[in-house]
Amino acid sequence: MSRSAEISLAFGGEERSFRLPIGRLRPLQEKVDAGPMELLQRFAAGTWRVDDLRETILQGLIGGGLDQAKASRLVIDYFDDQPLQPFVTLAQAIIMAAVVGAEDEELGEPRGEEATSSPSPKASSGSAESTEQPAS
Repeated sequence: MSRSAEISLAFGGEERSFRLPIGRLRPLQEKVDAGPMELLQRFAAGTWRVDDLRETILQGLIGGGLDQAKASRLVIDYFDDQPLQPFVTLAQAIIMAAVVGAEDEELGEPRGEEATSSPSPKASSGSAESTEQPAS
């Protein structure tokens, strides 16, 4: 199982799922003419634009499972005509989850079944072991 980079954050008065898989990052990049790392730099430097925030939230909601119409309605109702600064942290968290994974996801390789015993390459090669000593 792979890491989903899904994050649950408050928006519009309740916790909502946000996710930016490749299929949502591409329309975001098209709209704002910037990739995820450029967006993070804009957020950190305070040089973000309105659509950097708005489109990140919209695409994150769609990637989190909402259909386009419902996500658009939420953004119109809870983003448009609101002070923008509070949304910088939200947009930044959505992008960070896409880039490095959500905070509550386990890092490293997914765990599978433990190997019971792994033969060494010598034991499984079928060749006789050499008795010669290496030359010095």
